[in-house]
Amino acid sequence: MKNSVERGRKAKRGMQVKLSDVAKKVGVSPITISRALRNPEIVSEDLREEILRTVEEMGYIPNLAARALAGRHNGIIGVITPALHQYGFAGLMIGIEDRFRGTEFTVQYSSTLHHAEGEAGLLKSILTQKPAGVIIAGAESYCNLLPLIENAACPIAHVTDLSQEPQRLVVGLDHYAAGAEPTRFLLSRGYSRIAFIGRGADVRSRRRIEGYEAVMREAGLFQEDLIIGGDAPSRIGLGRELFSRLLERVPDVDAVFAQSDELAFGVLIECKARGIRVPEDVGICGFNDLEFSPFIEPSLTTVHLPRQDIGHRVADMLLRAIHDEPPGDDRVDCGFSIVARGSTR
Repeated sequence: MKNSVERGRKAKRGMQVKLSDVAKKVGVSPITISRALRNPEIVSEDLREEILRTVEEMGYIPNLAARALAGRHNGIIGVITPALHQYGFAGLMIGIEDRFRGTEFTVQYSSTLHHAEGEAGLLKSILTQKPAGVIIAGAESYCNLLPLIENAACPIAHVTDLSQEPQRLVVGLDHYAAGAEPTRFLLSRGYSRIAFIGRGADVRSRRRIEGYEAVMREAGLFQEDLIIGGDAPSRIGLGRELFSRLLERVPDVDAVFAQSDELAFGVLIECKARGIRVPEDVGICGFNDLEFSPFIEPSLTTVHLPRQDIGHRVADMLLRAIHDEPPGDDRVDCGFSIVARGSTR
């Protein structure tokens, strides 16, 4: 008895609802179901509701591989990013999802975890599945990517530092300037022993370090010991650790420009633990303007990036390319702004 029940369960799991099953239940042709799922607006509202209800009741799952064979693409938008787990990516993701919501496309994400050597392999894997389009949101190097991009059967849009290779379907900002301007801001507030905290894990981070260093050299204040990084990704605990090590090297440091708000928050916590006054003794500037930054005490001065707008713009640019529509601006600089709060004079 037990074996027959198990066989029944296995058989049930092995059953797959087909498009023709849905069509038979609704009383229309399979091609009508297929077209209605791809472009709901082509059928009447009553029929659309009946089809969607039947699809849900029967548990029909579209075969994307079959769709790709039958058409130009499988309806998927592939998004490649260095780190899905980082807070800074959340705003970008919201913007992307917001633009594709209500369209025929489904967004799927893949992360390289900052391993540049895996970028080309990941893109190649996605392209073999015939996606409708791809967004590369922060590539380390385009050396191995460009041949794949040039020969891709679908459009590929990019979120980049504007010094990088792609010349079309690009949304980004100048990270060199995003390192230089906050440093000038700290100098303008009377700080002079300004440290830079955070690793140069990717091209954007390294460009910010270059911008910081250029301004400090220009002011005659640059010192190698003022730059300190760690092997771990940005996190609050690392900010405390790096600031402690910095104080051993440069006891008279009077300001910190951190690669992220998490690191900056860690510096603030360490300052409070040591009785160092912020912003009187040490000024702190973060990067990313995360949700918690206005609400800590003192509130965090930081660099605001329009992450949600960047995500929306790059998704819109890609969507227009998929539909062979003019992209408007083909290369957009979204810029940044410095938000002065309580952690600096």
